[in-house]
Amino acid sequence: MKRRPFLHLTLASLGWLAAGASATTARAQVPLLVPVEIAIPRIGLVAPVVPVGLEPDGAMEAPSDPDTVGWFSLGAGLGGPGNAILAGHVDWGGRLRTFGLLNLLQPNDEVRVGVGGGLQITYRVEWSSLIDAEGAPVAEIFAQGAREEITLITCGGVFDPVTRSYLQRLLVRAVRIPADVATTA
Repeated sequence: MKRRPFLHLTLASLGWLAAGASATTARAQVPLLVPVEIAIPRIGLVAPVVPVGLEPDGAMEAPSDPDTVGWFSLGAGLGGPGNAILAGHVDWGGRLRTFGLLNLLQPNDEVRVGVGGGLQITYRVEWSSLIDAEGAPVAEIFAQGAREEITLITCGGVFDPVTRSYLQRLLVRAVRIPADVATTA
């Protein structure tokens, strides 16, 4: 049975696409730094980041490798205003994976995202929240604003053995540390 996607969404439902525009056109208009690695000291995580997009049904793709983190490449990049979305698996094959300990993050914990060339951007956790996957406030989760922020998403809560998926999603929002300029790692 197919796993439940991270979140169902369509670009049109988020207001990202004007009538007749394509996802390629929308992405081409967004200047960005591309994340290539994520490090979260509190949970001992260092993992590669790969771009992900949308499934044919409009759901956000999940990373195909459970030991990588997926960056929603049709949304914001790093280094400028906006909310970059990063998703990872909580478990796979009976063991914890990239975001398996994400629930341990607390406000003020650091999240470091490498953008290539030895540069990284540091974010500070503001909040975390466990929400129902069905009926999730997708527009709010993926909202773009003036702040530089990231949202980390993984599965959590109750596991449904029939659908073989979790019924909730854990969201962690982090904002770029103001004094931080992309620094060498």
